[in-house]
Amino acid sequence: MSDSPVGDLSPRKNAREIDSLRRERDSIKRILSQSNLDEMRSELEKLYISFDTLEREFGGI
Repeated sequence: MSDSPVGDLSPRKNAREIDSLRRERDSIKRILSQSNLDEMRSELEKLYISFDTLEREFGGI
């Protein structure tokens, strides 16, 4: 057996590390996507309110 850190890294350990990093990456992507959707929802709500106000001012609905 080797005392070097490279000798301690088995293929299974490497695979587990890679899988862990992939899961973290996917989690971060989901968080960023959700954040983006929340911003879009907020902007759409603001637009809806603006259009509603304009319609009332111009005698629409």
